[in-house]
Amino acid sequence: MWQQKNMFSRLQESELIIALNGRGEIPLKFAYLGNGARHWDAIAQSRQKTKGINKMENELLESKIDFFLNSYKNTKKVNVIDIGCGNGIPTFPIIKRLLENKISCRYVPIDISQEMLTLAEKNAKCVFKNIEVMPIHFDYEQGNFSDLIYNLKQDGSKSLLVFFGSTLGNHSSTNRILMNFRNSMTSSDFLIIGVELANNLNIPKIAQKYAGKLDKDFLCYIPSLINIPSKGTKYDSIWNSERNRVEMSITLLKDSTVKIGNDVFVLNKGEQILLAQSTKFNEPLLVKLLLDSGFRTEIFTTTPDRSYMMIMVQPTKYQADE
Repeated sequence: MWQQKNMFSRLQESELIIALNGRGEIPLKFAYLGNGARHWDAIAQSRQKTKGINKMENELLESKIDFFLNSYKNTKKVNVIDIGCGNGIPTFPIIKRLLENKISCRYVPIDISQEMLTLAEKNAKCVFKNIEVMPIHFDYEQGNFSDLIYNLKQDGSKSLLVFFGSTLGNHSSTNRILMNFRNSMTSSDFLIIGVELANNLNIPKIAQKYAGKLDKDFLCYIPSLINIPSKGTKYDSIWNSERNRVEMSITLLKDSTVKIGNDVFVLNKGEQILLAQSTKFNEPLLVKLLLDSGFRTEIFTTTPDRSYMMIMVQPTKYQADE
């Protein structure tokens, strides 16, 4: 069993305390730490076996992969930078096709969770025997990683950043996240993003996807570590139509004495804690969001039922208005 003292840095403890007391929230990113990586891997594998996000994304990527990689056809080496890598598997079709095209590949998973990085590296080396893997332990919410991109390109390679799993919608400030990516990239780099779309047909089903036991076990892992056991809470997954997002939360059924590092405080019965959010986009909204963040769209494609979208973008350079 992972102990809390092995989990959080002092900076993370401070962020968690402020989030709980200030916003009534436990930032989702912490759920991937420690044993949370195992819980997330179980969800990812389940979504791949069923018609979940991972499977939809994989099928869409496979069907359009040559379009996405066309800009790298004359490249000798590509850095595949997997932002928020999870178990790494969603990125493997890209690596596979690059290697089939005789293009050298360096896999660079980035994640806040060392356990996720370890799993992604293990999976990559299992599938691609001689692949170079460079794990980066980093919280991309905290800023850009331009130094990483710069150092990787010193051998003449190009970089392809990927942000899969509809992760963009998990962040309260999507513009800030995209700006962190934009400020990490050169004008020759590309970014591929996968997002779940909301439409009138799938909205009634979206919240149900996050109501299962695997999701609850994953999201309630951090509360249990800080002395909010799941048996003392009620878990809910609801669709917030005003914010166009799914919200996963717990309601306290009794007072809880929370312990984070050396800090101890009480949360009262009836208080609600937001554990995760998943904003769902539509096509025009996402394109505008990317444009406002300094990207131009190169390729976008959707599933036949328009429930999932993959979009490839590139940073725009400054140009004075005429």
